[in-house]
Amino acid sequence: MILDNIVDGVVVSDREGKILYSNPAAEALLRATVDSVSPDDWSKRYGFYRTDEQTPFPPDELPVARALQGEVVSAEEIFFRHGNNPTGGWLVVSARPIVANDGSFFGAVGVFRDVSDRKRWEKELEQQLTREKERNDALERLRLTVQQLSTPILEVWDEILVLPIIGVLDSRRSGEMTDQLLQEITQKQCRFVIVDVTGVEIVDSSTADQLLRLVTAVELLGARCMLTGVRPAVAQTLTTLRVDLGPMLTLRNLRHGLQTCLRMMQTEAHVAHSITSRLDVAARR
Repeated sequence: MILDNIVDGVVVSDREGKILYSNPAAEALLRATVDSVSPDDWSKRYGFYRTDEQTPFPPDELPVARALQGEVVSAEEIFFRHGNNPTGGWLVVSARPIVANDGSFFGAVGVFRDVSDRKRWEKELEQQLTREKERNDALERLRLTVQQLSTPILEVWDEILVLPIIGVLDSRRSGEMTDQLLQEITQKQCRFVIVDVTGVEIVDSSTADQLLRLVTAVELLGARCMLTGVRPAVAQTLTTLRVDLGPMLTLRNLRHGLQTCLRMMQTEAHVAHSITSRLDVAARR
């Protein structure tokens, strides 16, 4: 009477796998009549599948079949689908051998319950997490794209890079910008970097400090750095704050900066040529 009134399904088999008893909940959960069929036919009879919902569950690996071999099985998940249940459902099954007081083996008992709602919630949660991850990945790609567009590093001439800065320069953006710029300098072996601040409307002591750090890092790599496009309002702010730009060369605009770089390159080439010529003359003497 107790077994007939509990909500979990219960089946009992003898040592040969013949079903001796099943309670009403078992048939209600399986949505099928529990017949005394051979254990080899259990998967086919009740439509048992592995968790991929496609692979038929091997009969000898079903919980009750394993219990008949003396194994204790706890919370095995099984998907089932058949004609009376075309959409399918999920069961969690536990089974263990039945051993008499004298130690003799009698058979096996299996207990199972329907966890279809839980599995559906887990699947919905997994899909939601997947969508959230895809959304976060898209936002990260968008952030990187915006970052690259807001601080593009342009190779305007051989060995000359231009870094136009637009908007506010905070510590995070400055760090990312410096990393990208140093990487470009190393890869392309550039000698000059023009930092154009035409698009910067507001400058404070923190912004100036970030610029000085950037310039210092560039010059440590052996490249010459110069600042162009300083607006009158920015110049007045820097003067009011008494910001010392140190050895940084400031020029009127980007064109002036490029001309200065080309002129310095030409001067260095002439000097190098003159030194080489003198060395050749000295060698011939």
